[in-house]
Amino acid sequence: MRAIPLLSLLLSGWFIVPAHADEAQDWLTRLGQAEQQQSFHGTFVYERNGSFSTHNIWHRVQNGQVRERLLQLDGSAQEVVRIDGRTQCVSGTLIAGLGEKNQDQKKRSRKY
Repeated sequence: MRAIPLLSLLLSGWFIVPAHADEAQDWLTRLGQAEQQQSFHGTFVYERNGSFSTHNIWHRVQNGQVRERLLQLDGSAQEVVRIDGRTQCVSGTLIAGLGEKNQDQKKRSRKY
């Protein structure tokens, strides 16, 4: 008799997974649309290999053009300005990383 409640619990979990996947896909779709339509400003914390950094972001959409400015608030001063996803200006220690622009994808993905 113990198997019946356990079986129903397992089966109910199996039927719920596609609903969560659809919901997650919906969120990602809406996020992608919002990025092209809405302006915002905020602060976020970024973690990479156990190292944390705090950044300000300004994201402005005007006349169909997306402008972004990222500013590192702690550590060495670093700033990136992008227009329509293309980097326009880089400052600070990020300039040294521009030589890595042509690295293959596998090498870059190992860094993260």
